[in-house]
Order: sequence, then structure tokens, then C-alpha cells
Amino acid sequence: MNRVDRLAKFIGDKFSYFFLAVVALTAYEVMMRYVFNSPTFWVHEASIALCAVAFVFGGPYVLQERGHITIAAIYERLPQRVRRPLDGINLAIVVLYLIALGYGAAIQAGKSIAVMEDTGTASHLPTPPVVKTFLVLGVALMILQALAHLAAHLRRRS
Repeated sequence: MNRVDRLAKFIGDKFSYFFLAVVALTAYEVMMRYVFNSPTFWVHEASIALCAVAFVFGGPYVLQERGHITIAAIYERLPQRVRRPLDGINLAIVVLYLIALGYGAAIQAGKSIAVMEDTGTASHLPTPPVVKTFLVLGVALMILQALAHLAAHLRRRS
């Protein structure tokens, strides 16, 4: 496992605890709403933000595990000599897609930070700039990882 894979695994493991935090926040909200008749304004939005960030770093984690969905019914029927070039093409397409996604995400994050965008709800949490910035970081990690996998694929080929 290369350094980028180890980093993605480490970060993915750590951010997965955000889902546990969401469970705790949801339990808190239920208690506040139904036991104390005092619902919160912020728990729902904070939960969405935490899930979004955890989800973003789930992408690099799954990429390092090579666990993304494939059309196995077709792919597994192909001979190895056909699969290898398809794997390289797939990795190149992934890199190009992630670069475009990262570029667009960076533009949106910059705009969000510039105006200190908030949720636009009663809580006015500033989660949009945070989530958008984490999206850029997650995509950057996936780009590094896809490039590392592509380089390893090309080295194995020669």
C-alpha cells in the first residue's frame, strides 16, 4: 500500500466517526423535542454537514480499497489482456473527472468563503463553506490516489 493509500485509509477511518456523532446528535434532538418539548434549530443542519464531510472522505477510502462499483457481469468475462488496458483507461477517466470536479468545487468553495455563506435557515450555521472546502480536500486526495494507482498500473505494464 502506497503512502497516499495509507493516508486515505487513515483519514477515512477517522472521519467515519462523524456518523457516530450524527447518531448522538439525532438522539439529543429526539430527547430535546419529545422529552423537553424544546426542539433545536441546529442539529439537523449540523448532522447534514457531518454526514457530507464523512461521505466526501469515504470516496478516497473506497478508492484505496478498490471497492468502487464495476459492471462485474461484463468485466469479469473479459480476458486479462483486455482488462488491463480498460483499467488504465478507467483510471485516466477518473483522474480527468476528479480534476474537473475539484476545479468546480474550488470555485464554489471560494465563493462560499468570500461571502461567509450560511445555511439560510434559523440557525444560520456557516456550514456551506466548511463542507465545500472539505469537498475540495477530499477530491484532491482522490486525485492523488488515482494518479498513484495509474502510475502503479503503468509501471506493472512495462
